[in-house]
Amino acid sequence: MDNDDVDYELLGKIIECVQETFEFGANAFKDLSLSTDLNRQLGIEGDDANELMPEFFQRFSVDLGNYDAYRYFVPEGYDLLSFRRGKDRRGKIPIQLGMLYLAAITKTWDPTLLEQVHYSNIPLYQRKADIPLTGYEMQHQPQNKDSP
Repeated sequence: MDNDDVDYELLGKIIECVQETFEFGANAFKDLSLSTDLNRQLGIEGDDANELMPEFFQRFSVDLGNYDAYRYFVPEGYDLLSFRRGKDRRGKIPIQLGMLYLAAITKTWDPTLLEQVHYSNIPLYQRKADIPLTGYEMQHQPQNKDSP
């Protein structure tokens, strides 16, 4: 899924939903893409994930389908029962921002579909004015001292 395919109004609402549960870092939007892994790159796990996902499903009227939190997120702290879960239920599957976007469009959580799509890793936002939340910056590249 490429950035050209994105309804940025819907994506902005998804980002607001994530923001209500998890505070983005000051420069989070510099590299934010459809392929951004909510768990590994943004640090959403455990209790944060348990707050975010039900809110996401409700707000965007997404059918839970075969959603399994243990498939995507590792619980906070030490998980005594992790050895008893199947290997596919140990938080090893990346949950990407594009998966939330596609689920909001299709209105169902279908792991087979969502996990097979290739999500673009090109940053979604190029300018501060495009960021759907206030108070966030784009980290600017240093300019050459010789340039006017």
